[in-house]
Amino acid sequence: MRVSVSIQTDDGKMASGTASDVSLGGLRLATSDQLTVGDKGYALVTVGQGETVRADIEIVWQHGPNGTASKTYGIRFGALNGSERFALLEAIYAPGGQPQFLGVVDGSGKAPAEGRAAASLPAAHHLYYMRLLRRIEQVHKLSPSDTDRVLFSRLYEGKSLQDALIEAKIINDDLYDAFMGAVYDVPFIDLKRDRPSVGVSDAVTASVASTQNVIPIARDEGKLVVAMADPMDLPTLDLLQMRNHQQVEVRFALIEDVETAIRDVYQGARLQSADRLLDLLPGMAALESFNENEVEDLETLRKLSDATPIVSIVDSMLRSAVDDGASDIHLEPQTDKTLVRFRLDGVLHSIRTLPKAAYPAVVSRIKIMCRMDITIRHVPQDGRASMRYARKDFDLRVASIPTVDGEKIVIRLLEKNPSYKTLRAIGFSERNFELLEPMIHRPHGMILCCGPTGSGKSTTLFAAIQEINDGATNITTIEDPVEYRVQGVNQVEIATKRGVTFSSILRSVLRQDPDIIYVGEIRDRETADLAVRAALTGHLLFSTLHTNTAVQAIARLIDIGVDPALIGSSLIAVVGQRLVRRICERCKEKYEIPADEAVLLEEILPLVAPKELYRGKGCHQCHGTGFKGRMAVHEVVIIDEGLRRLIAKAADSTQLLDYVVNVQQFADLRDDAVQRMLDGATTLQEVLRTTV
Repeated sequence: MRVSVSIQTDDGKMASGTASDVSLGGLRLATSDQLTVGDKGYALVTVGQGETVRADIEIVWQHGPNGTASKTYGIRFGALNGSERFALLEAIYAPGGQPQFLGVVDGSGKAPAEGRAAASLPAAHHLYYMRLLRRIEQVHKLSPSDTDRVLFSRLYEGKSLQDALIEAKIINDDLYDAFMGAVYDVPFIDLKRDRPSVGVSDAVTASVASTQNVIPIARDEGKLVVAMADPMDLPTLDLLQMRNHQQVEVRFALIEDVETAIRDVYQGARLQSADRLLDLLPGMAALESFNENEVEDLETLRKLSDATPIVSIVDSMLRSAVDDGASDIHLEPQTDKTLVRFRLDGVLHSIRTLPKAAYPAVVSRIKIMCRMDITIRHVPQDGRASMRYARKDFDLRVASIPTVDGEKIVIRLLEKNPSYKTLRAIGFSERNFELLEPMIHRPHGMILCCGPTGSGKSTTLFAAIQEINDGATNITTIEDPVEYRVQGVNQVEIATKRGVTFSSILRSVLRQDPDIIYVGEIRDRETADLAVRAALTGHLLFSTLHTNTAVQAIARLIDIGVDPALIGSSLIAVVGQRLVRRICERCKEKYEIPADEAVLLEEILPLVAPKELYRGKGCHQCHGTGFKGRMAVHEVVIIDEGLRRLIAKAADSTQLLDYVVNVQQFADLRDDAVQRMLDGATTLQEVLRTTV
């Protein structure tokens, strides 16, 4: 962030220039005007929409050779009043900005915690939390440092307000509701815990709810109870009272919870309405006896697929999948109904059922969206579509396959422009990070990531590519298909039917002067040979292999037919990876280990078996599973000289494993997963399910 600054010192010196790295402690000023370390005075800092903040200042350091016209000065602020502080904070945490936390005293920059990225909150949420935290500070008499810590946690690190307040030791978990209720002197409601009733959605129109951030909760003794993000919004309260002709009781809820509740309530209302209207649709009765082996009236089916209830059902299903964080939607026809299941954190969960009669119309609606042929039902088809929801764009990859009860549909949801994590944020342990991080900065060589389908291999390699994507390198990826678009990277999609294969594209890419190459998967000897030769001729190459362990990846290349001597010369690191489910933080609890788990633990940790572990009780936020989100566990093998000699001799997996265990003190996937369990991040059952 850059702002304009004018300075006047106590002895009459004047200076102006552009400041960067603005924080509540001070700023860095680049100016051709001459100042002296130790000068005191005041500064006028122009922020936001032309607003000027006046602050007492002191010059604490200067950079720049003597005699040069332009120098950089470290400016330290004196005490700021509330208005000045929050004006600066709004500028520092402006959406899209990258707040800096500099040490103006010694002229050094203090970076935020490794692995953190700025939270991508909407602009309206930034403004909302600036105002809310200012009111909290006034009502609860918080110190400026406490307020600043909470703002940093919420707006920059993306933590919830509750977690930010608890981490700052302002409150404990039990006092949160009372603490928040005192902010506006109305009861606070956690809408993730206390869900609004769909039955009262008619009390507030969807447009008013969305624009004014208000949601009806219930009717109680002739009163309408609503939750508002801003209980001081008196015009909206007057509007609700006039519309409903009854007294309105207000509850205070956070803006993101209100927005989520609005989506859930009004989608639920539309879905209930759609379900009621299904039986009334003309032509629906004709589909009750529909047989997949017969050709139905396609015109009737096409009209039904465009009917409002069918459109509402499909739209609601897609939106619910996004809200729940599902990676895939499965529509599975059965004898008397159709089952809808979402894949959440790698595990399928039943969500709802659809009437058997409505399913052909639902399938046709999805096929029309994805430009698939609705007349073809007995041959597998693939299609794709796009959707925008909750300020995000998604690609829908749809695949159909005929079953004895009808067409099974699977929809994969892919966010178009995801925010990539750093290698640390992906979950590498300190030891594994220190092993791998130097390898990705090598000028040439091959790095492989291995594991089963869906274990996050591509995500890890893209995180590595992002770490070294400095704008000065030519990066090309070859993918099947391109799932995520990455700025500054040349991405090529495989099309086997047109002869566009991994090997043919890789051969062409090598003539494009690449620095870094990513090959989605090594599937055959030709691709493997080309990848190895690319790594030997001055390119850094990333790729994946479907093997169970990192050591097996080396043996797989030999089995494919690659010259072992070339493998040893080109390969620099192999990463093995799995995804384990993370315990839900909202319902996490400690428990004493029962006898059956104690037996299993003694096998894994014979000397230091713990007495207590963590698990999730199950709550609304995690759909009763006790898990929310996933994290990666890893094993890293670095190819040193001893391992190169073994590879060149075509040593088998057992010999290679003996070497890395005895010489490199290799920690395998199970070791990494067990450490996560001991840290309270996952459970014993997850460790046993995902590692061997």
